[in-house]
Amino acid sequence: MAEGGGAPPAEAMRGSKGISVVVTAIIAVVLFVAGLGVGALFLAPAPPPAKEKLLLGTNTPFPPFEYYDANDNLVGFDIELIQEMVTRSGYTYEWRDYTDFTALLLAVSGEGVDIAIGAITSNLATGAERNKSMKFTNSYYEADQGVLKLTSDTTNYCPNPDCTADDLNKTQFTVGVQDITTSYYWILDNLKAVTVQKFPSVTQVLQVLQAGSVDFIVIDKPAAEGIAAGNAAFTVEGTIQTNELYAFAVAKADP
Repeated sequence: MAEGGGAPPAEAMRGSKGISVVVTAIIAVVLFVAGLGVGALFLAPAPPPAKEKLLLGTNTPFPPFEYYDANDNLVGFDIELIQEMVTRSGYTYEWRDYTDFTALLLAVSGEGVDIAIGAITSNLATGAERNKSMKFTNSYYEADQGVLKLTSDTTNYCPNPDCTADDLNKTQFTVGVQDITTSYYWILDNLKAVTVQKFPSVTQVLQVLQAGSVDFIVIDKPAAEGIAAGNAAFTVEGTIQTNELYAFAVAKADP
C-alpha cells in the first residue's frame, strides 16, 4: 500500500483482468534488454545492491497502470512490473503516491524519489522536454490519446474511430484534461478553438466530466478504456493517434 495516497473515486476502474499475465511475459524481455540477462533471471540472484531500498513514486488513479483495488492495495500494470523488476534485482521498495502528476515529475527530477512510475511518455516533444531534467528507461508500452465522454451524451464528437483535431476543434466544446500531461500539450497544439479546463489530478477531471461541466476529456487511451470498463457512466468516443512510448523515469544525475 502506498503512502500519501487514497482509494480512487468510483469513476476509476477497480480491477483489470490479464495484467499479471502480461507483466509476467514482459518482465523477462525488459530485464534482458536492461542488461541483466538470462543468468540473472534463472541461474542466480542479483548481487546485493549498494542501496537496499528504492523509493518509488506514482500518481493514482490511472487504471490499468496504477490504481487501488477494493482492498485499498496499490496495483496495476506499472506497479506490478516495477515491483517485480526491483525485487528480482535484489532491492526492497517503498511507495509514495503523489496527489498530482506535476508533483511526481518534480519529485523524481529533484531526487525526492528514486524512480517515477506513472505511464510517463518518454518520446515526442514532451519526452524531449522531460529529458532535460530526468532520464528514462527503455520504453515498455506504446499508447495513444483517447476521448472520454458521458455515456448519456449522444453527441457524435468523432465520426470515425480515429478522432482528428478537426473533429474536436470546435468553439462550442469545453474540454477537460490533466495538467502537464501529453494530453494537455496535445490540446494546446491542436485544439486552439476549444475552452480548456485543466486540473492537477485525474480524479478532478473525471468529476467535472461527470458533473457535465465539460463536454469530454482527453486522456491516454488505455486509461480511458480502464475508466470506462470500471464505470458505465463513461464511454470511450475514439482514439487520437499519437504513438507515445511509456518509460520509467529517474533523476538526470542518477548513475
